[in-house]
Amino acid sequence: MWAMVPRDEQETVINIDYYNKTITVYTSRKQVAERLKRKVGEPTNIGKIDGKISDVTYEMPLHDKRVKQFLSIGNIIGGFRNNGEIEEAEDERKTEEID
Repeated sequence: MWAMVPRDEQETVINIDYYNKTITVYTSRKQVAERLKRKVGEPTNIGKIDGKISDVTYEMPLHDKRVKQFLSIGNIIGGFRNNGEIEEAEDERKTEEID
């Protein structure tokens, strides 16, 4: 189960370490974490607050064939509406209406 992370605290950070030839993706956004899990599997690290997931981190070598799936804009951001706004999952919209 995921902790409620306020939208203004949600972030996704991609770090490419060319020296060590690794890529790291950190996200505190549930929808991004779920997309990455479906595409590349379990995260390297899971952060928790009060026993609930607050963030995940994925790390893998740059030569790993899954890196292309990491860097897919659809996985990281999701879709866009015609006005440039990021489309959100239906469950996220419902959650925000309750807050």
